[in-house]
Amino acid sequence: MSSNRTVKDEDILSGFASLHQAMSEGFDRVNARMDARFDRVHAEILDVRNDVARLEQRMLQRFDDVDERLARHEFRITKLEARG
Repeated sequence: MSSNRTVKDEDILSGFASLHQAMSEGFDRVNARMDARFDRVHAEILDVRNDVARLEQRMLQRFDDVDERLARHEFRITKLEARG
């Protein structure tokens, strides 16, 4: 199909420029949304790591407490046996 209208090169280049601008803005928007999602995921991962570190610290403290109680218990038994 052909047309009797003539199109100038400037009109064609202007159309491509508009298309390029629209595509660039669209990609920029998508990139911004993806960056925001990645930031949220990284923040959640950091929160999980911090939670695990806190739980690990609590667990180690409990083990230390058990060792301390056992040492006191052994000390008391030794004292009681010495009296006996």
